[in-house]
Amino acid sequence: MTDLSREPLWWVPGKGLTLPPRWARKVIELRRMVMLAVPIGIIAGLAVSALEWLCVTAMWENLSRLPLVLRLAAPVVGLVASGWVLHRLQVRGIGMLNEVVVQYHQPAAKLMPGRDALKLGACIATVGMGASAGLGGPSQWLGASIALYFRQAVSGIRYFRGLVPVHALLIGAAAGVGAYFRAPLAGTLLAMETPFSKDLDGTALVPASVAALLAHWVHGLFIGSSPYLPFPTSAAISPRSLGAAMVVGIVAGLLSRRFQVVLAIIRRITERMDWWARGLLGGLVTAATAWLSWHWFGDTWTLQGGTAVATAVFAGKFLGLAAGALLILKLVAVWATFGTTGVAGVLVVTLSVGSLLGATLHPMLPVLSPAQICSVAVCAYLAANYNAPLTAIALSVEWGGPGLLMLAWIAILPAAWIGEGLANTPAKTGRRHPHRPGHH
Repeated sequence: MTDLSREPLWWVPGKGLTLPPRWARKVIELRRMVMLAVPIGIIAGLAVSALEWLCVTAMWENLSRLPLVLRLAAPVVGLVASGWVLHRLQVRGIGMLNEVVVQYHQPAAKLMPGRDALKLGACIATVGMGASAGLGGPSQWLGASIALYFRQAVSGIRYFRGLVPVHALLIGAAAGVGAYFRAPLAGTLLAMETPFSKDLDGTALVPASVAALLAHWVHGLFIGSSPYLPFPTSAAISPRSLGAAMVVGIVAGLLSRRFQVVLAIIRRITERMDWWARGLLGGLVTAATAWLSWHWFGDTWTLQGGTAVATAVFAGKFLGLAAGALLILKLVAVWATFGTTGVAGVLVVTLSVGSLLGATLHPMLPVLSPAQICSVAVCAYLAANYNAPLTAIALSVEWGGPGLLMLAWIAILPAAWIGEGLANTPAKTGRRHPHRPGHH
């Protein structure tokens, strides 16, 4: 039975008050979501900018100038601190991206500001103190949380009563990740693809796009809007370059599958450890990889998300065996962070791992320049890790241009098919509608 208090009514001569036709209700619902998307996009842009400034500028940039011993001690302190938060919340771990997926499929009966504040604090301790993690997942979670709290705040206004939590969540998630990702289209598509392993929810595409654009604009005012990585704007298309892109995609998909397996093993090994011991172990291993990268390559490249090392390999600073060694160290640092007590995201980590993978393969595939092969590998590894081929395709255009699209597309297809998908958590479903053929 329709709840008339939540629906706009039309006056029809001879019939009185009645529900408008279906097309009109769709237009009204879209207008309602767009009106909600505007403040959500602005607030999410401000919140993500503040989070990035706090973790990167205020905390890590100052910590990275300290003597090496103190710099190496920072991730140890950070992971022990986040471990204490997990202990207080009585959970083994927190996947910021998985929190969004769970909220989509199983909306909470009520919001819990205290628990959300602790989760955000654990994220700040993890990323701000230099553990091998980034703010991609936290930005998506932060945007989604802001949208849910904002929807709750305006629920007393009759005009917004019919807005369902799922739509608010998608709008906020797109705003959060679109701002941090510095790619509003790719961020919007990622938010739509996140809840599923084989589908996307496009019901809030227009308002989510509006929110992502506004958040991206606000973030650009305070932090910056230039792409994270210097994707080339063009690439020569030939049978050899297309074949090289295919090889990159296959290797990226295989690496993504191995990444999940090793991470699951580490989590099982550390399962029975006390929270403080787990955090201490993760911090020490992360610090060890940073020391080795400093000793061999001149800097603590494995700490934080890895934007600095990704930029370096795009410029050709590390290629072949050197890039391969850094790739291994970075993977170990990420496994140590997320296999123990790290609370953050792997979106930026995915970008850095993809960059290092491309640089490692470059001597075997010299038909592509270092920047070209790194760009293709980033898109392929993103598609494999997140089961998000549309996001990866959009990213290649937003950060590079149409000239890079063909190579990226060729790499993305096998990577997405082979990859397991880091975001394939138990809360995900295959498709939006379980009755569709092929759902499992």
